Amino acid sequence: MKRIGLFVVLVLVSLPMVLSARQDERAPIARDSSALTMDGLRFEVISFAIDSATNTSTATLTITSLAERSRELKVNVYGTQLVDDRRNAYYFSTITMGRVLMRFEDRQNYLHYLLQPNTPVELAITAQGISPEAAAIQVVKIVFEDSEDEGRFLEAYLTAPETE
Repeated sequence: MKRIGLFVVLVLVSLPMVLSARQDERAPIARDSSALTMDGLRFEVISFAIDSATNTSTATLTITSLAERSRELKVNVYGTQLVDDRRNAYYFSTITMGRVLMRFEDRQNYLHYLLQPNTPVELAITAQGISPEAAAIQVVKIVFEDSEDEGRFLEAYLTAPETE
């Protein structure tokens, strides 16, 4: 009888952990890479650069819609950040996507862009006030709306391409 009681207690204690692990399996996994595909979008890093003279950095990448039809991309610009090699995170000063330019002082939360199928669009994120000790931008985080669940945002983490 004691064994059955211990088994029931063990199951009751471990059940929340098992259920939580199963929910994590369904959540999108954020991966670090210089190129990744998620939610029907292909993100590819072109370059990360720091200008130590002006303490600015620029991350340039392309975004390509893999869908057969055009798709609106909604980027949360205040969630989008650059992270240096000292783990300092920076908000954008400007974001340019195609012909669309957003400045931090514009105080707009979202950048909307209509992506055409299989047509890469360049996204350039510039940040000011980069730490003088920073040697490189390590990661760019892009926050964008899920194409199937309005109001739900996904995060793509991109790293600098490996140099040979």
